[in-house]
Amino acid sequence: MAKTNVVKLYQKNRDPILVTQPYLPSVDKYMLHLGKAFDRQWVTNSGPLVGELTARLKDLLNVKYLLLVSNGTSALQLAYRIKSLGRQNVVTTPFTFPATLTALNWSDANIRLCDIDAKTWNLCPIAVEKEIKKGGVNAIVPVNIFGMPCNMSAFEVLGKKYRIPVIYDSAQAMLSKFRKRSILKFGDIHCISFHATKLFHTVEGGALTFKHLKDFELATKLINFGIEENGEVNHPGINAKMSEFHAAMGLCVLDDLPMLVENRLESMHIYHQKLKDIVQFQKADYDCFVPPMYIAVKFESEQQLLHAQCLLKQNNIIARRYFYPANHKFIKNEHMRDLKVNNEITDKILCLPLMHNLPKHQVNRITRIVSEATKLA
Repeated sequence: MAKTNVVKLYQKNRDPILVTQPYLPSVDKYMLHLGKAFDRQWVTNSGPLVGELTARLKDLLNVKYLLLVSNGTSALQLAYRIKSLGRQNVVTTPFTFPATLTALNWSDANIRLCDIDAKTWNLCPIAVEKEIKKGGVNAIVPVNIFGMPCNMSAFEVLGKKYRIPVIYDSAQAMLSKFRKRSILKFGDIHCISFHATKLFHTVEGGALTFKHLKDFELATKLINFGIEENGEVNHPGINAKMSEFHAAMGLCVLDDLPMLVENRLESMHIYHQKLKDIVQFQKADYDCFVPPMYIAVKFESEQQLLHAQCLLKQNNIIARRYFYPANHKFIKNEHMRDLKVNNEITDKILCLPLMHNLPKHQVNRITRIVSEATKLA
């Protein structure tokens, strides 16, 4: 396999530092994989490259049932369909990327929002159980936001206690660990994104992992229009297959994943060391591993955040608010009353630049600007 030639991201002083930027291997390396698809003239419909990527990811993640799909949103839609959530009451978080909620809306589910935990910024299990006790809850959809694992044990207990499925939106959390175990070992289904901005990506793509064989087998049919092996259509499926072109990129990036993790962890360490007394990072009361996917920080006030964002922009550095404005406003129902923690936190979250090969002197410069901004605000 050809060695990847890492291209430095910022070769000119005038280049802006973005909040993130996709990692791309060398074109030669990509073409070595893609050439196989050209030779076979097999570019989609569960080709060999998709099979190879599936096998390697199953081995890396130590999961039994893994299915590659066209993107993370289709993964969510499939999971909701498999668990028959149409017109069912589903508890989830307001603090998440829009796809978590829009996919539920497309599935015609009744969305019940519960508050988040003040430290992890994830769905609060205590709030969820209070909602379940009101009656009529059919499923839980926690989100491992910014790669921070939810309290997996607590949701495992709730799922078993009330006999309802737990479907995780793990779009940002493929490598996350809870008490030294992969988060993929918990719950019924995990939905993962392989979008170009993720630590591991296939340009566009995603995956589902399953606890139960029957769910995996149904999903395998649903991503191909619901067509059975005999050609019959017994389920209303969609086209959610991953192409060989996308799998080829995934194979290239997967080769370099250890290097990408190590490089980003170095930047993450600098951010935490320099800003630990200035802003708030996600924290958990349990042992966990958060992959270096994002650097999300919480300021004391929205005014402080806006000042920091403005000062960074003046220095050609782009920081982005996640998830702002609140993306759950389209939900019109009575289950949006008590979101006190969410409402207090969401106006104060800013994501700072984090990507492969971000120069360390730039990371230090960003921390200095943020520190200066908090003093002036």
